[in-house]
Amino acid sequence: MIEGVRRAAAEVRPTPRQVTWQRQELTAFVHFGPNTFSGLEWGTGVDDPAIFDPSALDCSQWVSALVSAGFKSVILTAKHHDGFCLWPSKFLPHTVAASPYSGDVVAELSAACQTTGIGFGVYLSPADLYQEKAPGGYYGNGSQAVASRIGSFEYVVDDYNRFYMNQLHELLTTYGPIAEVWLDGANPTSSAQTYAYEAWFNLIRRLAPDATIAIGGPDVRWVGNEDGFARETEWSVIPFVNGQMVAAQTAPEVAGPAQLAEADELRWYPAEVDVSIRPGWFYHAAEDTEVKSVPELLDIYRKSVGRNAVLLLNIPPDQRGLFADPDVEALTAFGAAVRAYYETEVQLPGTVNVLDLREDITSGQLVESFAVDALVDGAWTEIARGTTIGHRRLLTIPTTTAAAVRARILSSRADATVSLGVHFDPLLPA
Repeated sequence: MIEGVRRAAAEVRPTPRQVTWQRQELTAFVHFGPNTFSGLEWGTGVDDPAIFDPSALDCSQWVSALVSAGFKSVILTAKHHDGFCLWPSKFLPHTVAASPYSGDVVAELSAACQTTGIGFGVYLSPADLYQEKAPGGYYGNGSQAVASRIGSFEYVVDDYNRFYMNQLHELLTTYGPIAEVWLDGANPTSSAQTYAYEAWFNLIRRLAPDATIAIGGPDVRWVGNEDGFARETEWSVIPFVNGQMVAAQTAPEVAGPAQLAEADELRWYPAEVDVSIRPGWFYHAAEDTEVKSVPELLDIYRKSVGRNAVLLLNIPPDQRGLFADPDVEALTAFGAAVRAYYETEVQLPGTVNVLDLREDITSGQLVESFAVDALVDGAWTEIARGTTIGHRRLLTIPTTTAAAVRARILSSRADATVSLGVHFDPLLPA
């Protein structure tokens, strides 16, 4: 049976939107809102909008720093769990329109992205403390699903799902084009509220057909941690049973032989690695000395991008509405290091300490295990072994001076074409 499932897995392909998403490699997260000013990480839902008052907001500064660091898109927390909206939504009063800052953060960031050509995405928290706590709020109010008009479309949904979909419609039709819609699974509320996911996905597909729907959506899954690493064996072809992943997203293995044996369906469902450049997700001045160093960021890069995932790195603006100097300095140095060490090939013969293997994912993900040999002093010597490759696999090795290198496919679900490059990262420990 397992051989039949392996053959079926070899036939699974990504959609064009998933290929575009994977090839970005680097996406930025921007957590910004009342928490930036209150010092909290998860807001209360009853925060006074007057607290939100950035003195020098400049989204072009964010985008400039991101572009220089090599990021291809950015996702903004348009609404976090506290329910405060960074745009003047017409569906509630708890927005930037009620704050001293009377602008539109979503519009400003969207415009800055369009000017520079990088993708723009929105995070719209399904959990909503404001709608749970405010008088007449919709979250968990026990309302019945009824025929509801969302723009020019009709869905059968309850009060909160109608509200949420109206906000989706507002964002996707006002601030496009949208590259990614991010649906956080975290939930600090205490009320029972069912989400009409299929209706949400249908609306997003209608309004933004090229946007990936991530983390709870059908296009991209959460890698299972917020520490900056994917699994050493990270498959994009994921087994499902009864419409759900066989394994939990946090499981050590999500697509091994045991999981494949239980599957009644296989989907292309790649992993996204979310992590913050600071200990927290929102800006706190006390963390200015705790911004991740370039070696730390490169380690995250190797263990995310270099393990068949996309890195979603959070950089939180400060109370001015700017990326703080320590963050900009770290981003700038990180981008320069990636270009110098991981986008620049070592010409052999030469000294290397990083191997770079890639499959063309438009033909699927096929390699199950491989080895790499180096020609050293006239003899071929095995220098590394690994399991999956996918879009990209970065392996560190002891510093080696080689005349040539070669990859050997030890196990594959079908004939696979693999490219092999080599790099030297001087920041790696000897």
